[in-house]
Amino acid sequence: MQTFSRIYISISLWGQIFIGIMVLLNPLQTVLAKPQQTLALRAVQSRSFETTDQQKMIQAISSTLQDMGYIIVRSNDQIGFVTATHFTDDIIEITVTTQPNKDHIIVRAMARMNNLPLDKNPEFYQNFFNQLSQATFLNANAIY
Repeated sequence: MQTFSRIYISISLWGQIFIGIMVLLNPLQTVLAKPQQTLALRAVQSRSFETTDQQKMIQAISSTLQDMGYIIVRSNDQIGFVTATHFTDDIIEITVTTQPNKDHIIVRAMARMNNLPLDKNPEFYQNFFNQLSQATFLNANAIY
């Protein structure tokens, strides 16, 4: 009976150690996977524009959003952000931020539809950035 007790305690101890290791490794795998997902999402949501004039970029972003049917809710060209909302069958909220660098500005858009992130919809971001690129080209070349 004493041998059976030792075997049971030994198996029980190793089982607990195994379960403990598995519990610790599972979040580690999740944490390691998240940077890849974050970088991919950031690549979809961001574009670089060859300008250093943040005020004109904010104006182009605001004009583009208004042309797309959005209502500007908040805008600040000194901080570098525009928040807008589009009301159709769904409510789409978008915040666009600018990050000035030495010789360019990085523009990042983050959108939500019915309060759910549009992270899995790269076409939405492609459409926005295509229209913004056209607007910045027209403004830079004084074509109205």
